[in-house]
Order: sequence, then C-alpha cells, then structure tokens
Amino acid sequence: MDEKQHVGIKSIYGEITGILGQLPSIRETSTVPVAIADQYNSAVDELTRVSGTDYSRHRTPYDNDRFTLTSNIRTRVGSLARRLEQEYGYGDSKSAPLNPVIVTVNQNQQLSVSITPIQQIIDSSQSEELRDDLDELKIALEQSKDSKKASGLLNAIQQKSWETFIAVLPVVLEYLGKR
Repeated sequence: MDEKQHVGIKSIYGEITGILGQLPSIRETSTVPVAIADQYNSAVDELTRVSGTDYSRHRTPYDNDRFTLTSNIRTRVGSLARRLEQEYGYGDSKSAPLNPVIVTVNQNQQLSVSITPIQQIIDSSQSEELRDDLDELKIALEQSKDSKKASGLLNAIQQKSWETFIAVLPVVLEYLGKR
C-alpha cells in the first residue's frame, strides 16, 4: 500500500469513528437524520474506492424516510470501524494514550515525560529516507541493542529532522537504559 492510499484510508477511518462517536447508543430508542446515513454511506463508498476492497456490505440501508434507526446504523458503523482496526492496525496500542515516565528532578518536584513509541514516529514521518533510518534504529534498539549503531543513526536523523530527533531520543534512552 502506498503512502497516499494509507493516508486516504486512515482519514476515512477517522471520519467513520467520528460518525460513530456522534451516534446515540443502541439502548436509546432514537433515530438518526438521513443526512448522517448518507455521509456514512459516502464514506463507505470512498473507502471501497481508495482501498480497492469491497466494503459495501457495511453500508446502512434505509428507505427514503426522514430518519433511520440508531441500532441499524450504529451496528454497521461500529463493525466497519472494528474491521479497519483489525485490517490496518488503527486504534491499537500504538495510538493509545501512553503512561508517562516519571523522572525525579529533586525531592520536591517531578517531571513527566511522555514517550512516543518508535513505530508511531516511523508511521508519522513524511520522508521515506527518514523512515528507513528510523526502521534501522528500531531494529538496532530492539534486537541488538547496539549503542554505537544507534548513535550513528541518531546523528543521521538529527541532521535530517531536528523534530524527529527530539521525538525519538527518549525512546533510545529508554531502550538503552534497559540493557
């Protein structure tokens, strides 16, 4: 899957989960405006086109009534969101809120540092060359724990993107601190 396709599918996933978050719960006896069902069905059609996979069975059927039943649309939207999470890894632990690492500064103060997982940094990188360096760094840290190779890769990353270097530095310190 190319980068453009990945970004397109991920944005459609975001739209679908956004729709799901706005729907009333199934327990509520409620209806949803047809405009929401139309928006969802349009997202399903676009997802089918962008991904090359037929997702049409997830479309929500409705008559040309003014409203559609909440249980009907909520079930379909939820099942498609879960399917995309399984197929593409969206919504998994990589994007879950992280527990901060607590660093003691002195007796009376603490500093919280949130460490972004290296795979999330790789996925968010816009540069193919930078992604390759980050992949190599991930392998060096996880498999060999080679601090010299990690240092060389960090230097290369810093020269290409200061922002990425700052994001990946806590990850490196965490991995190398576990040796």
